Amino acid sequence: IDEITRGPGMILVYVFSAILLTLSLVIQGHTSFDVIRIAGVKPDLIFIVVVYLSYSFGSFYGEVTGFISGLFHDAVSNSPLGLLTLPKVIVAFIVGRMGRSVVHGGIPTILILLFVASLIKGVITLILAGLFHTASISAVFHVIIPEAFYNALLAPPLFALFDRLFEKELEREGNF
Repeated sequence: IDEITRGPGMILVYVFSAILLTLSLVIQGHTSFDVIRIAGVKPDLIFIVVVYLSYSFGSFYGEVTGFISGLFHDAVSNSPLGLLTLPKVIVAFIVGRMGRSVVHGGIPTILILLFVASLIKGVITLILAGLFHTASISAVFHVIIPEAFYNALLAPPLFALFDRLFEKELEREGNF
């Protein structure tokens, strides 16, 4: 808990995180966002934000934002409650454990990080969907891998934008 309550600067991190997650959820759920589908797949903006927050502010912060955003994502989709939440929490834990102190962010690193994180999220989601008898192994090639590429391609510019937004707190923590 100590990593979350590090001072007044974190209040802005909370506010900006809530705004980013809310915007991501609105964009993700809005039908006009379907325009950027490539081969029937669109990026998971909510997931990209959760990975960024985990990467930048640690495991606990990532898990909390992954849980909250996952519940909201489940609520606005027609998936069973928890189907989109659990994978985000698990990946947030893993990425947060590595974080900026272990994985220094250059464009290739961020591409690989988001690609692998998206694959892990996709496989966990596929396993959970299998529990509800709605999984198909073809989803690996038609959804999971294309979404992983899409998320990875969007991550570097979004991470750069988010770094600017959280610049003061990242500098204070020595992560920038």
